[in-house]
Amino acid sequence: MTSTSTAPLDGVRVIDCTQMLSGPFATQLLADLGADIVKIERPNRGDITRSVGPNVGDSEITAYFASLNRGKRSVELDLSTADGAAALEALVETADVLVENYRPGTMAKWGLGYDDLRTVREDLVYCSISGFLEGPYRDLPAFDMVAQALSGSMSITGEADGSPARPGIPIGDICAGMYAVIGITTALYDGAGQYIDVPMFEGLVSWLTERAGRTFVTDEPYPRQGTVHPTLAPYRTFETADGWFAVAIGSDGTWQSLCDALERPDLAADDRFETNNERVAHREALTAELVPAFERRTNDEWFDLFRDYGIPGAPVKDTREVFEDEHLRASGVLSDLEIDGVELPFPVCPIAFSGSTTQSGHEPPRLGEHTVPVLSESLPDETVAAILERRE
Repeated sequence: MTSTSTAPLDGVRVIDCTQMLSGPFATQLLADLGADIVKIERPNRGDITRSVGPNVGDSEITAYFASLNRGKRSVELDLSTADGAAALEALVETADVLVENYRPGTMAKWGLGYDDLRTVREDLVYCSISGFLEGPYRDLPAFDMVAQALSGSMSITGEADGSPARPGIPIGDICAGMYAVIGITTALYDGAGQYIDVPMFEGLVSWLTERAGRTFVTDEPYPRQGTVHPTLAPYRTFETADGWFAVAIGSDGTWQSLCDALERPDLAADDRFETNNERVAHREALTAELVPAFERRTNDEWFDLFRDYGIPGAPVKDTREVFEDEHLRASGVLSDLEIDGVELPFPVCPIAFSGSTTQSGHEPPRLGEHTVPVLSESLPDETVAAILERRE
């Protein structure tokens, strides 16, 4: 896999037998890093997200599908049929990686499990993304909501006096997708080929990190506190004159800077707020002092002031505002993708390499757009014609 390109994974071919979010997110990252992604889709239906609106302009591409499948090549194959399975085997002969996220055992039932395909390509890296590793939950339906509920992450999300909340981002799916990329690139580096099983549930549990550590030490569940930090203060959002502003005071020095910015030397001199432990112990009194102060200025005014004083803090931006952010646009991670007159500046893989570059955004494929050219690389013309005839 010697490369003449600056893309880190140029020359790597990935067979993508995934749909929805976790698998396509993983293969989208691999595409951004330069891999050739051949996406296998069910004839006439394709990835489930092709039918999850809204559509981009008047095109047949949905926003959901476009967000996860840019730059891939789409091939329609029914893997449950003998000719579909045989075609996939032919594609695997020239592939380095296969990624799938069907329910455990499905690919093996079709004769396309790891043990089957490594006889075709001995050094194949075969990655399965599932809900759970081997254990009592192995065969549970793997949805992001289920993984979040079981993993503890949902229990610590939401307001203290409210119900558990699902984070706004599908972190179970994304967590599994990122671990899949780590596993795949590690296995490619090893070079021998192997099977990788990547779970959503165990992955999310590993993300508990400090939350787990606090639980082990106190033998108490980590508290649900909204944006408030249980051991730092002030560390939360405050309502401003035109929105919400996140404040992250992690040391007594930055607390002093905040008091200077607020022009409140009385707060800095108050014994109740002198140290972080004291501020945590007197959190309610501290909040009562700060709430009216933050209401007097706008988000932009606070952001300018915080940067002038070197204080950690930022306005809470919505998903429209963030793509207008001056820093994000200057960082060079946004693509110039446009479909049917709609701009879709999705970020490419946001890793800055000193000697490599990630790929720019490409259009997502139409269903089956690359079936003939891709299959023709590995199969006789008459076999390709027969597959297309049965597909119809």
